[in-house]
Amino acid sequence: MRSRFFVLLGIVAIILTALAQVLPKQGIQKRIKFPEYDRATGKIKSLLTGEKATPQKNGYILVEEARLETYVYDGAIRNIDLIIEAPRCLFNFRTRVASSAGNMKVSRADGQAAIEGRGFVWDQQSTVLVISNDVRTVMQNGFTANSKNVQDR
Repeated sequence: MRSRFFVLLGIVAIILTALAQVLPKQGIQKRIKFPEYDRATGKIKSLLTGEKATPQKNGYILVEEARLETYVYDGAIRNIDLIIEAPRCLFNFRTRVASSAGNMKVSRADGQAAIEGRGFVWDQQSTVLVISNDVRTVMQNGFTANSKNVQDR
């Protein structure tokens, strides 16, 4: 019964979020949020935020000062796992894909690893990130989530 409640709550949140998003015929929106939920659990998987969103042609949205967070869960506790930042990116609301030809950086929330590069594609639904150019990586423990990293948070 309780899990059904959380799934229903997640579905309601998805619907309300979709209604509040920037659509192509709307004007500039400030401090936007585009969450992606796990449909099975209703828990948020990732969240794309930005200081400003401007609708573009073909359903794209230009997000300025973009920040994307991915999450891991320790029971019911949500922890930030990865942080992806870019001065701007294009977000396709229908496909849930963010991309940019510009500079970007990725870091683990625990500070153990960082990647910088130019040009990326992030598929919010499948949580796949591709960095295309000038990639520079600094690692201590790497990007793989393990029990030590989750316990240290």
